[in-house]
Amino acid sequence: MRAAMKRSIAASLVCSLTVCIASTSFAATAKRNDRFANTEPLETISRSRAEAADQAAQVPGGASLLLEALRYRGANAKQLGLPAQLWCADFMNFVIKKAGGNKGTQSRAARSFLEFGKKLDGPRVGAIAILKRGGPQNGHVGIVRGTDGQGNPILISGNSGNMVRQSSYPKEKVLGYVMPPDYVLREIASAARAQAIKQQQAQ
Repeated sequence: MRAAMKRSIAASLVCSLTVCIASTSFAATAKRNDRFANTEPLETISRSRAEAADQAAQVPGGASLLLEALRYRGANAKQLGLPAQLWCADFMNFVIKKAGGNKGTQSRAARSFLEFGKKLDGPRVGAIAILKRGGPQNGHVGIVRGTDGQGNPILISGNSGNMVRQSSYPKEKVLGYVMPPDYVLREIASAARAQAIKQQQAQ
């Protein structure tokens, strides 16, 4: 029962944070062309400051990482202050920092994330996916939002059509899935907790 309550609490905060970031999303003007856009209604969640803090503490860092990435959907490298070429790893590191993590891999190589944190045996929402692309040193990296009907990962990633975009990728191209190190997840969860308290204080 306790585990079920934690899952319910985490889901509630994810919904709440999604409502918050919707108004600032770079992708507002491109939403009608996004076939993956979430059209499910979101309920307004009301809770006290103490409840907000407790709920934020229960949200996995990976979920907060995904929500942070979604804020920039539709943005290009120039808008984010990132290099104009081969910037998927730059975006991944950018999101980790913006979400409250101290640092990512500090590398511009997508495959550097293969050694970043705990390796997973399959896709998980909020996990980092590393893909093959081109030569043996090349790759692509993004955050898992889900999978399609064929089991292909749906990622939020930078440098996808020269922007931050949600796209599905062939599962055969996946080199690995990782969850960021525990210390990074703790930093991100702590930042989410602080943000939830700040939002409640502003109401």
